[in-house]
Amino acid sequence: MKKKLLITALAVMLFGSSLPVYAAPEYMADGGVFDAEWYLEQNPDIAAAFPADVSAEVLYQHYIAFGAREGRTPYNAATFDPTSLQPGQNPPENTEVTPVPSSLKPAISSNTGAQNYRWYSNNNWNWAEPVKSYLYENQLGGITRVECINGQIVVEDYDNSFYLRESRTIPMELSIWGGFYAGKDYNFFIFGQENPSQDNSREVVRVVKYSKDWTRLGQASLRGANTTVPFDAGVVRCAESGDYLYIRTCHEMYASSRDGKNHQANMTLAIRQSDMALTDSYHIVMNSSVGYVSHSFNQFVLIDQNKNIVTLDHGDAYPRSIVVMRYKGAKGGGDKFSGGVDSSTLIAFPGATGDNYTGASVGGFAETANSYITAFNYDGGNHGAREIYLGCTSKNGLNSTVTLLTQSAGMQTPMLAPTGPDGGYLMWTDASGVFYYTRYTDGGTIGAIATADAALSDCQPILHNGEVVWYVTNGSIPVFYRLNAAGMLTKTIANGQ
Repeated sequence: MKKKLLITALAVMLFGSSLPVYAAPEYMADGGVFDAEWYLEQNPDIAAAFPADVSAEVLYQHYIAFGAREGRTPYNAATFDPTSLQPGQNPPENTEVTPVPSSLKPAISSNTGAQNYRWYSNNNWNWAEPVKSYLYENQLGGITRVECINGQIVVEDYDNSFYLRESRTIPMELSIWGGFYAGKDYNFFIFGQENPSQDNSREVVRVVKYSKDWTRLGQASLRGANTTVPFDAGVVRCAESGDYLYIRTCHEMYASSRDGKNHQANMTLAIRQSDMALTDSYHIVMNSSVGYVSHSFNQFVLIDQNKNIVTLDHGDAYPRSIVVMRYKGAKGGGDKFSGGVDSSTLIAFPGATGDNYTGASVGGFAETANSYITAFNYDGGNHGAREIYLGCTSKNGLNSTVTLLTQSAGMQTPMLAPTGPDGGYLMWTDASGVFYYTRYTDGGTIGAIATADAALSDCQPILHNGEVVWYVTNGSIPVFYRLNAAGMLTKTIANGQ
């Protein structure tokens, strides 16, 4: 034990405080006694599941929620008598350190409610728009905010107390914002520009690669590509496997020879990261047997644990449904995105083919051990208020079922916050701004629904230090929300304000 503590202390001196020094058995906030170091030593599966800088409080909440009923122990009862530890007499190491205030100013923005589909004239929240707010875990053990604000890209690094420690801006390289993706080794920005003259030589999409310390390293360009407006009436989402980045997005296409109209559909790209070569793209009018969806009003992509490329689209025409597709030939880590697919319909919408109104919005797509999980709202096809649904598509056979969660109507676009192969959290707000959340599990089982003082934005929640974390702004600096393994939700304003 002494040797381990010495190694930990040396690591802290050499590398900073990314590795915590845990106190001996100590009183927690609820009066329980817990030894974080003992808990990790005795449970290597837990140690492997959490980051190196996980706090004692997060580990204690895991013990409360799961460890106790699994027979795990909170301290070494053979060598420690909890009666010897009196309240208020915890070791000095347990004293909470007040974070050093930051002189940097977080950027102000307004992203609250931006996960909801947008209102355009009389189009009734029919489609999504590109996500502008992102979080990811940075190499220093904190989190980084990336947000496109009024045409400027802001990048802010925060410590684990949500104090801003470094900020920078990244230039927009084309006029249309597409999205951002934090990969394992690189960061990527996706930009676009219009092509009204239908010029096959015009660059319509640019994918820019940055190092993790924000050195620009290269780009890939898509030209012409049957595109007049990239990312139109949809989003940009990415996944990676090995050396390959896969992008699922959409575009307004060249005028149709059939009716002269510029129709919209999904679009897919595969890029080799090492040399930024565009190795595959699907952008012409096709059919659903190869993954084509028209019109596609929201797009998701993931690489599952078997390296299958799996997508989710919200279509109003071909097909007119929320549809999961899994590619049969292409695999994650390969240079192709194209080929045949197996598909499964979650909801088939009534109404005429191509009618933009579907009465639904899709907000989340995730993998569990045996299923693909989808979160969406839907009015039942009656042009009324929307309810929350959870879709579950089995990996074996791609059989889909949907579960209705609410009966109060007026629910906005939900979001999923995956926490692992066993499930995660489903979150949404209603028309009056009340925030709801519940657990979902592998197979689509839903837990009890709770409410909290919280909000949603277009920031996809991430898992950080064993907690689900996201942020919201409302003409303000970020408010960070944290949801732990015990279902406890807290909020912290950036810089302790």
